[in-house]
This record gives sequence, C-alpha cells and structure tokens, in this order.
Amino acid sequence: MTTTLFSREIVYGKKDVALLEHASVNVQLIYDKTLHMLHNHLPDFLWEAWIGVPYDIISSLYKGDNDSGSVFQKWIQSPDGWKCIGCERHCLEPGETRDGNKPGAARTFTFHNGIRQSMVLQAMVWSMYENTRLLEPYLGDGAFLDERDMETIAAHFVPTYLHKERLAAANQPIKEYTEKNIRVYQQWISAPDLVLKWNGGLTEGRWMTGVYVDHSRFAGLGPYLKDAAGKRTYMRATVE
Repeated sequence: MTTTLFSREIVYGKKDVALLEHASVNVQLIYDKTLHMLHNHLPDFLWEAWIGVPYDIISSLYKGDNDSGSVFQKWIQSPDGWKCIGCERHCLEPGETRDGNKPGAARTFTFHNGIRQSMVLQAMVWSMYENTRLLEPYLGDGAFLDERDMETIAAHFVPTYLHKERLAAANQPIKEYTEKNIRVYQQWISAPDLVLKWNGGLTEGRWMTGVYVDHSRFAGLGPYLKDAAGKRTYMRATVE
C-alpha cells in the first residue's frame, strides 16, 4: 500500500516514539561496546581494512561525545516491527599540516562518510548474536552480549553478514553495501512506499525514519523519503 502525503510532515504515534526513544539508546550502547571490543582485539591491519578510522575519532562518532553532531540511526517500520539497519555520522580525520609549522598553515583532512564503519559494526553485532544463541548453554554469565542486548538485537536488528552465503541459502532478499572494497550483505526488508506531493513537485520512494542519538540519549526524529536513486527528501516529525 502506498501512502500519499500533501505536506512534508510525518505523523508518529506516541507509542512508536516511546519505543524508538528506548530502543535507539539500547542500540547505541551495543554499537559502543562492540566498537570498543573490536578496538581491543582486532589486529591493526584488520582495523585499518574494516574500520579505516582511528579509534579516538570513530569512538566519538558512535558515542556522540564531541561537538560536531550526533549519530543518525536509520530505522524502518517493517511488517515485523521497527528495525535499525545501520547508522551514519560523517567525520573528518585530521592529517599533517601543510607548510610545516608555519603560522596559519593549513591542515589536511580525510573525510569518512561512516557507511563502511556502520555496516561492519552491523555484521559484527549480528555474528555475535548468532554465536551467543548457539553457545548460550555453555557461556553462563560470561557472554559479551547480556540479556538486554540479545533482546534488543532480536527485536530491532536484521541479519547482516560479510558474506552472502547464509542469506542466499535461506532464499532471503539481499541488500549489498560496497564501500572501498568492503562488501556487507544485509537481509533486505521492505519499507512503506510513499508519494510526496508538494510545491517542488512529485517525489516517490520509501519512508525511512532517522533517529538522532547524542551522548547516548535520544535526540529526536528525522524522517525522510528515499527515492530509487538514493536521494533523500527530509521531512518534519509530528507526534500525536
């Protein structure tokens, strides 16, 4: 079913907002602890290949503890409930200063769009979830993911892998993400179809919900329409 809107406004029910407020914070905490674990245990060459951003920068990205903005989680209201398919936060990695240490010398920066880091984290979280479920009888209280983590992942994450065989074997539709030779495969889930008629014309696409999380706190909703080319049209969120 396609919904037609005549203004750039999405209406959310109070129950949906309350659920997203609670779930987004739990999701963010899982991102944070997984990232910290990877930093502690991944060899340097794998960290560079998979994450590609120094930990002191990427940890700020996921914890939202600097002044350059908050984490933007991407949610879909699917037939099976609200699902988080990843998050975004653009960041700049400072490089060497041009012209040495001369006063006023310009600094160089490397831009990271956050897609690769987000999707690798999704795959790592899902892998740990599946292995924890498999080994649960033997782990006792020593599991990395606690009971709340497991409930959050089961309810709000979708299967995500660094290889597509598992999804293909289960005949699941697949969404492939490719970023700098890193491929991540996620089970494709449907999002509500949306047609927006407004002063700028007619826009068709899928209704997505962005959730902002800052300092591990819910910081608001950012709904948007995503068209077939991936272009976003952001809208206002109203709660009833």
